[in-house]
Amino acid sequence: MKKTLKHRLQTLLIILFWLSIPFAYANADSPLQLTPGTRHASLSGHLALHVDAQGLQLFETVKQTDFVPLKEFRSAGYTPDTYWYRFSLARDKEAQGDWVLALGTPYLNDVRVWVELANGQFREYQLGDHIAYEKRPLQSRLFALRVDLPDTKPVEVYVRVHTKTAINFNAEVWQPDAFIANETRINLYNGMYFGVLGIIILLFVILGAWLRDVGMLAYAGYVATLLLLFLAINGYTAVVFNPASSWITDVVLGGGVIGGLAIAPFMCVRLLDLKRHFPRISYLYLSISLTSLFLLFFSITPYYQVIAHIVVQVSIILSITNILLLAILWLRQRTIELLLYLYAFITLFLGAFVQFTMVLGWVPQNILTSNAYQAALLLNVLIMGLGLAFRIRQIQIDQAQANKEVIAAKNRSEEQRNFVAMLSHEFRNPLTAIDRAAQMIQLKLPAMPPAEAERMSNIRAGVNTLFSLVDNFLVSEALDHQALALSIENCALRPLLESVVHTLGETVGERVMLSVTPPTVTYLLDQKLIGMAVGNLLGNALRYSPQDKKIKLSAIADDEGLAIRVIDHGYGLSTEELASLGMPYYRANSSVGKKGSGLGYHFSRRIVEAHGGNIQAYSPPEMGLEVVIRLPVKKQV
Repeated sequence: MKKTLKHRLQTLLIILFWLSIPFAYANADSPLQLTPGTRHASLSGHLALHVDAQGLQLFETVKQTDFVPLKEFRSAGYTPDTYWYRFSLARDKEAQGDWVLALGTPYLNDVRVWVELANGQFREYQLGDHIAYEKRPLQSRLFALRVDLPDTKPVEVYVRVHTKTAINFNAEVWQPDAFIANETRINLYNGMYFGVLGIIILLFVILGAWLRDVGMLAYAGYVATLLLLFLAINGYTAVVFNPASSWITDVVLGGGVIGGLAIAPFMCVRLLDLKRHFPRISYLYLSISLTSLFLLFFSITPYYQVIAHIVVQVSIILSITNILLLAILWLRQRTIELLLYLYAFITLFLGAFVQFTMVLGWVPQNILTSNAYQAALLLNVLIMGLGLAFRIRQIQIDQAQANKEVIAAKNRSEEQRNFVAMLSHEFRNPLTAIDRAAQMIQLKLPAMPPAEAERMSNIRAGVNTLFSLVDNFLVSEALDHQALALSIENCALRPLLESVVHTLGETVGERVMLSVTPPTVTYLLDQKLIGMAVGNLLGNALRYSPQDKKIKLSAIADDEGLAIRVIDHGYGLSTEELASLGMPYYRANSSVGKKGSGLGYHFSRRIVEAHGGNIQAYSPPEMGLEVVIRLPVKKQV
């Protein structure tokens, strides 16, 4: 184990050593000599640099200025300064004179080139990603131009670079056929790379929409920002979009850099469930996402230099934080999904760190440092995709388990309903026998003592209450299961309400003030069910109102529908009690010592809702309780 760890550390040190030095040195600022066997040559080690802090110096002035030799390609980072580069090209007499000069990187905004001609004059070329594709000297993703080298003397070339992005400059010389072959090969590789990203985006958009998983949709958006980023930094924005305006190229690059920071924290919140595990960090991540969305508008402004620099640093910090969070979560849960996420973010951090150090000029630009981030992101996407595959599998398992639990709960509920319904039906026979026996006793013993007569009346009243409770329960269950068809008919309201009052007892009519407007109005409804609903509300009002107070029962039919009101003068209900009214078996504090089951209002509401209406309760100060049934317009007069 110790030997393996030692070998890994040695390998890492070797890699860092090679990243910290260029692959080859040459005599700085010396002409690049092209031979007959040269097909491609890098100008690393042949450049000289002059920095124009104000960006106002003209070419004629710069030619007379001293340049500082550069030993290698090294980025200048994000800077508002203008950088001038100088180099010379020479060829042997036997070497061909037609060459292609390729300058980079492809996301530099303003690149101007002066090439010395045979007569000693200079020809100016204007390049950069703000130049339309069809206006470039060579229509290529790179900033390329043809140069004709004489065999008599070296040709001097001056390059002026000014950009809102990092000044990451390099230059190469190619034979024309070698340049075309290399670009064809690079385009093929990049096409495959972009194709993989495109397939992943499409796949997880479909899966996220199908599973309604916001985390997967966020991941698809995150990969889309990577696609934009690599289109921009590899020079394909001009090729794909052929923008007529420079702001489009800035938006594509800004969408890749700033857009990635906008969506990545949100993706982590959803995929890692940070709201549950680390709520404070989740709020911080969401604030970063919102701030980054706002900063997207600065992609087309000169402030992009400052913002991009900050975004890159925040992204590095975010990657480190994600690694720590994933390590903690994996130690807690030990799932393969979290382990894959951890590997993915470690890979991303390593690639981003190399890219960051290269962009800031801490390490030289070479094939490893230039492509480390792109390679790391491809591995990140593939590993994340594998982790999301396990996430999909877990979602399927959870859904299957949830479906089993729902079916089991539904079966248990159905069994309970059937059992209660059976009991409710079975209650009718003994209740009928009790009521009939009490009635026979009253008929055979008309002169029984008052105490016995009152006891018989209480027995029959209790039986009627149980009958009503059973009927309400059966009707409510039927409505819940849509097993009860409403018998809608044109019903005269006044006779219906008078019948409800009479059903509650012979003496109830003296306590109820009934009014119907208009007096002869009819309405389309289920007479039996609405009678039960009003009877429940009226029974509650009679139960909780003083004996010397009248209960108001009114019905008003107009163009807005039918409103049936029951107003009592009882204790009323508090705001909290009104909010709970209608819950099965709920009884307010004022019901202590009163008969009731807490189901009457609930049953009434179910009946009214089955008619397409609603029921509301109000408790005005010192006025008891007012309950209003409102039914939609189905009036017939």
